Amino acid sequence: MYLCKKIHYMKIEITGRKTIGQIQDEFHAAYPFLKIAFFSQPHRAHEGTPAASQITDRELSVGHLREIDHDGSVYIDPDMIVWHVERLFETEFGLHVQVLRKSGSVWLETSMTDDLTLEDQNARGHAYGMSHTESEEPIDYREQD
Repeated sequence: MYLCKKIHYMKIEITGRKTIGQIQDEFHAAYPFLKIAFFSQPHRAHEGTPAASQITDRELSVGHLREIDHDGSVYIDPDMIVWHVERLFETEFGLHVQVLRKSGSVWLETSMTDDLTLEDQNARGHAYGMSHTESEEPIDYREQD
């Protein structure tokens, strides 16, 4: 059983050699009902990103994707709102990401709830997951919160 626990903060190292799959795995380990998806184009707060611009190759290195040639760390606090996390990746590293939340058997972009914290989003995903069977379904970008 998943128990909601308070994470103080997490640190994700961003280097040119790191793959987007590694970053996704680190984030998902800390927030099991959330995922980060990478895209080739930016978006604004409360907006979705077209599915056609999703980067699906988990082995793609950050160095091939980022628009800012800068290695460093991203410090993520559970009290950060989703939009701030997405913006942090973009302003520091030129990486376009969307946070997705598990809702039953699909992953939803959190664009309608970009002002919720990561902790709140993760708790919502947990609550929705309690009433649904776990399965690995494709991400459904057309559904919104």
